[in-house]
Amino acid sequence: MQTTSELYRTLARTPGHVKEVIVRIAGRDYVMETDIVSLSTSGGAFPEADVGNCMSRQIDLVLRKPGEIPWNAEMRVFARLRVEDQVSEWLPKGVFFIASRKSGTLSETLKIHGFDAMLKAGDVWDIDPYANWPMPQREAVDDIARQMGIEVDPRTSVTPDFPVGYPVDEDGGLTMTDILEGIAVCNAGNWVISDEGKLLLLRYGDIPEETNYLVTEHGRAIVIGGKRILVG
Repeated sequence: MQTTSELYRTLARTPGHVKEVIVRIAGRDYVMETDIVSLSTSGGAFPEADVGNCMSRQIDLVLRKPGEIPWNAEMRVFARLRVEDQVSEWLPKGVFFIASRKSGTLSETLKIHGFDAMLKAGDVWDIDPYANWPMPQREAVDDIARQMGIEVDPRTSVTPDFPVGYPVDEDGGLTMTDILEGIAVCNAGNWVISDEGKLLLLRYGDIPEETNYLVTEHGRAIVIGGKRILVG
C-alpha cells in the first residue's frame, strides 16, 4: 500500500535484514533498544471478509524513562530496514492518540494504550441543514474528514451513485461513523486510517494479496448485511 524505494525493496529481500522502529511523541523520537521496551499494534481492514465498517487501529507501547508526555499526545510510528551500514528511508506506520497510561511494573517505565483518529468519527455529524440534500458521497466524506481534523487519502474513491440522505433518524442526528459505514457498504469496502493518518476507503477488490492490512478470510466472497455474497 506504500511506495518504497528500490533500496528498501532490496533490503527487504536480503536475508538477515533488521527492522528499526521509532515512535515520535511531542517532538521526541523514542527508539528501540534504549527507549522502547515493547510496541504492538492491532486492528485490520477486513475482519472475516466483512465490509461496511470503520476500522480503528490500536497501539500498546511501553517506554523506558519517557520524560514529560502530554496526556492527549499524538504518537507517530516510523520504521526502516537496515543491513549492516545500509539503511532505507523511514516509512510512516501509523498515527495514534493516547487513550490511557499507567506506570509499569518495571522501574521508570510507562505503559501507553492508544487509538487512531477513527474514534473521532463517533461524534454526531454536524451538518448544514441548508445544504443540498441528498449529498454526493465524496462531498460528505470530505466534510466528515474536515470535522475529524484529518485529510482524505488521495487513493480514496467512492461511487457517484447512492448520494447521502439527510442524516437524521427517529433517534436524532446520525454519527459520522453511521454515514461512513453506509458509504463503505455502497463501495464494498471498509474505512481505515492510513499509515500517514488519513481517511482511506479500502475496497475489498482492491486489496493485494500481500498487505499490512489484516484480511482474516481469503476467497471470493464478502458479507453485506450479514449475508455472504459470492463475487466471483
